[in-house]
Amino acid sequence: MRSRIHRKGYRNRPLNERGKQGNRTRSGIRVRVDHVFGAQANDMGGVLVRTIGLTRAKVKIGLKNLAYNMRRLGQLRRLHPNPV
Repeated sequence: MRSRIHRKGYRNRPLNERGKQGNRTRSGIRVRVDHVFGAQANDMGGVLVRTIGLTRAKVKIGLKNLAYNMRRLGQLRRLHPNPV
């Protein structure tokens, strides 16, 4: 297994160039996922699922994902109105 955690520099020991490059590589992957979770947490009612039962929780999370995907589709269509 390989660590996917960012490296950190410390006092009087800044991060070397290899560590910085590794953090850049990890950031490119993490940003795609973190933006989705951040949008759902901040814009769509937080991170808590306040339901009773696993089935209702799954439905609520599924609807939240659907709403995010629909919103994202609208954003992409505004950016690229005529797809090739």
